[in-house]
Amino acid sequence: MDTPGISLCMIVRNEAQHLEQCLLSVQGMVSEIIIADTGSEDNSMAIAGRFGARVIRLPWEHDFSKARNHTLQLASYGWILVLDADEALADWKPEELKLLLESEHAYGYFLPFIHYVGDASGREYVTDNVCRLFRNDVRICFRGSIHEEVASSIWSLPGGHIAYARLPVHHYGYLDDELQRKNKASRNLQLIHAALRLEPDSVPLRYALGTEYYQQGQYQAAADLLLPLLEEAQPDSGYTADLYLKTAFALQAGGRPADAESVYQAGIGLYADFTDLLESYAGLLLEQGQVWRAYPLLQQALDSGDTAHKYPSSSGSGTYRTRLSAGRVCERLFLYKEAMEHYRQAIGYAPDDVTAWEQLATLCLLSGQTEQLTVFTRQLLPALPRRVLIRLVPAALNARAAPWLAALLAAPHLPEDIRQVLQVLLWTLFRDPEQPGAASAELARMQRGAPDNPWVSGYLWALSCRSGGIAAAGQGLGRLAELPPGLAAVHRRLAGQQPCPAEHRAGSNSMQEHQVASLHAETSHSRLPQCQAEEQEDPSVPAECSFPAPDIGSLADSEHRADTPLSSTDFSYAAQLLLQAGAWDTLLLLGKPFGAAHFLWSRLPLPLLQGILHAPASFRLQWCAEYTGQSQHHRLSGDAAEWLLYAAIAQSCGQAPQLTSDDEQTLLQSGSAAAITGLSYYMLLLAAEVHTEGSIAATGSIPWLLLVKSVLQGGDDGR
Repeated sequence: MDTPGISLCMIVRNEAQHLEQCLLSVQGMVSEIIIADTGSEDNSMAIAGRFGARVIRLPWEHDFSKARNHTLQLASYGWILVLDADEALADWKPEELKLLLESEHAYGYFLPFIHYVGDASGREYVTDNVCRLFRNDVRICFRGSIHEEVASSIWSLPGGHIAYARLPVHHYGYLDDELQRKNKASRNLQLIHAALRLEPDSVPLRYALGTEYYQQGQYQAAADLLLPLLEEAQPDSGYTADLYLKTAFALQAGGRPADAESVYQAGIGLYADFTDLLESYAGLLLEQGQVWRAYPLLQQALDSGDTAHKYPSSSGSGTYRTRLSAGRVCERLFLYKEAMEHYRQAIGYAPDDVTAWEQLATLCLLSGQTEQLTVFTRQLLPALPRRVLIRLVPAALNARAAPWLAALLAAPHLPEDIRQVLQVLLWTLFRDPEQPGAASAELARMQRGAPDNPWVSGYLWALSCRSGGIAAAGQGLGRLAELPPGLAAVHRRLAGQQPCPAEHRAGSNSMQEHQVASLHAETSHSRLPQCQAEEQEDPSVPAECSFPAPDIGSLADSEHRADTPLSSTDFSYAAQLLLQAGAWDTLLLLGKPFGAAHFLWSRLPLPLLQGILHAPASFRLQWCAEYTGQSQHHRLSGDAAEWLLYAAIAQSCGQAPQLTSDDEQTLLQSGSAAAITGLSYYMLLLAAEVHTEGSIAATGSIPWLLLVKSVLQGGDDGR
């Protein structure tokens, strides 16, 4: 097929970093390339020459339209495409392009521009539609010294129609590095102010100035400029929808919520399917606690879908991002089933979205729907990248969700050495929990063969705690210098808490006596290997170059008491290893109060709370006894989430939870609808016990762990 009759017209200055990518993207799409160089000092023009471009030197006169119009005058083909060097075509097809050029009705086409923002490693973006493909007609020209546009000159022609074309253009000029390199903010402000001195009443220029302040986070200044323009801008101007969005958000961010709501409502009256505007309005209502009003707006945005072809938009609006927002709102309304469906839909749009996977996995695990999670995961295994797996695998281990872990093991992007270790943990700990010695031996063999995997020694320490107790683990601790420093500190604390054997027997229940005896009997089967020390990365930061450490990214912000040198990260790391290894006695010991230090179990990663419910009944019974003992004698409860976790564990043992007056006051005063819901259900259980004739029935069950999640995350006022 012949090359379409298009002239590419560009103005360039010091764009060697991007120009080659741009010109490569247009090969086969344009018949000539015209580049006006406005003073490059790098090798931009040499790159242009390699692509056969016609290069002219053009002095820069601080007027983008003047420079662009000069290149238009040199175009020799029937259509003109205008690009900047930091832009590139994306998946254009010559046959589709030729059909657009043969249209007799369109003078030009709005193209969807995808502007990447933030860090270059991410893929966040905003979109808008810009007329950059148009007929070569002397009457069509750019207007405006900055934020120049050609659409108004086309619309001024008789029958000057501009159609929309699904021909995307990627733009990299709004990435953080590019903004700093080119100092665009300062340059733009200078040009806008200069233009406003000539046209002080220009609505587009005042909008441009307000946009610059908006992008710099100067929301009050932006609102003062943009708000008066709402009465002057025409609804079909091409930027008025964005004007409503920026004005409303600037008012919201500037502390004027009532004014912001008025602008949101007026904007939605004009643009009822503008998904970004709907989402932003929902955000304002959520800030005010009006959850029930926010949810219909998100549903309206989902019904509208992706409207980036009509309005300026940002990544995921009307699709996965809106689904995530709707899921979170449903959680605040305790609509957990609906929330899961929103998260599933979000993953359907973006299977590599870590946040959506974490939200879905947490809800499924805490509500006991591991089977549904496993089925869904198997369906999407080929699409799961490593960055998703490093969050899901620790969650599966913490929840002791063997079927789900088995599904994740089949993911093609899981490194083989990691797969082997996880298979050991799965088969010898989860499916054959009475054989920890076999797991220790196999992990020790792996470590000798691959000493560059120091994270394995954390599991060896936990298995040694299980098989031989704290003393046995300490014997190997000195030889395993690659253990995270925090784990060594945890071990020292555990050793300091452990009573002598006689005291331990006297103060323990039958479960502890049996387990301690059996653990010591297993000591000879689980000796830690000697190995050379390797530098260990901070376990709080999962690194993509190695297997993820136990998940500590989900910890709440609360701090432990100041009189202990151990951080919440240290506690969390050790607790996860001990739970995954089934070292139940040591895990209980870790949770005991030590001086003024108070270890809050509910602050551990949420999937681990489900793992506790999978622990042996004897462990759960002892856990409840420890909690009630602390509450009665040490007054260390006083935390709504902690009591809800206790209620979940007690119910899993067939026990009715106990409620002290301090706990009741904590739940009542928490301001959390989740805490009040848990308290109300507890009262219903008590009433049902009293009225044995059945006049009051407590049917069904309550998702205690989901209530814990709601309390910890806050914002569950349910209004």
